[in-house]
Amino acid sequence: MAQQNERIYGGVSAQQRRDQRRAALVEAGLQLFGTEGYLNAPVKRICDEAGLTQRYFYESFNDREDLLDAVYRACVDILRTATTTAAADYLAQVPEVAAGGAVPEQHIPPLARIAFGSFLETLTADPRRARVILIEVVGVSPALEELRLGAIHDWADLIVGFTMPGPEDAARHTIAAIGLVGAITQLLVDWQTAAANPVDARFGPELFTVEAIHDVTTEMLVGTYRHVLRP
Repeated sequence: MAQQNERIYGGVSAQQRRDQRRAALVEAGLQLFGTEGYLNAPVKRICDEAGLTQRYFYESFNDREDLLDAVYRACVDILRTATTTAAADYLAQVPEVAAGGAVPEQHIPPLARIAFGSFLETLTADPRRARVILIEVVGVSPALEELRLGAIHDWADLIVGFTMPGPEDAARHTIAAIGLVGAITQLLVDWQTAAANPVDARFGPELFTVEAIHDVTTEMLVGTYRHVLRP
């Protein structure tokens, strides 16, 4: 319910209008950070892209870094939702999991392929999203580095969650999963770099194809499970 001192125009409350303006700024940030880069997108340019004045920018965000934080979180949320939904849809068909048990080993390879495939499809479907997550957020500030590393640890926790480790294995599983996510992240950074500015001819887009990364990463996920994460 709208507060009594907030007027409603056209059936839209003041809070709803603020939310709409914030969403427009996040979309503008995604567009500019994801195409021209964080350093090339001043506040005025962001506001022009969103069709808003700078007054409304500072209504929602302290500065550009605060907006980049919001854009990054939104991108990660989209990826996590796509990944967990794909995994849940697959596991819903596995009787042992439906009964509350661990994922049977024979289901690990198809689960890895389907879940990571959904992640990869969602990431690569929007090049802006990939650039923000893989390139633009890196090294901007200690606060954003903490956010980025926290996201890596969250992905690792998701992987560990499928293995249901006992207390004696939890630390080992966590370290292995963090290392795995780090390796996957670097492959995706190379994919992003190869498309725009390859290091040299050996590391161009012909090497770092989405299909190759999907295949190799699935094998990495399965191999890590079998040699480290298996209960």
